Amino acid sequence: MSNYQTEGQYTIAENEAGELYIYLKAKAGNPSNPYIVYDGRDHALLVRSPQQTIVLDYINPNVRTQLRQSSQLVIVETLLENINDAYFADVNIVRNLPVDTRALGLKTWEELSLKK
Repeated sequence: MSNYQTEGQYTIAENEAGELYIYLKAKAGNPSNPYIVYDGRDHALLVRSPQQTIVLDYINPNVRTQLRQSSQLVIVETLLENINDAYFADVNIVRNLPVDTRALGLKTWEELSLKK
């Protein structure tokens, strides 16, 4: 896979039809066949292009089931308060993410909650 960058500032929202949207800051370059890799736990990967994979850090437990059940969602990249780009991404459910998130310095949702 490609280089990993961690995205800690993003929002997962649902529209009236129950479709999921992920809002995050605009990235350099154009997406190319983007997709989500998710194992149902704390983190997901947005493979934005073969050269760029973004770790969506700390998936809220309240949206994990819905994300696991989604086959596609919309990625919305924002620049300040404006939409810079929006595109569909298929959701691929896997047993385990193909990256060691601990090696990237990431913790679980529960570990973060205990610090508060």
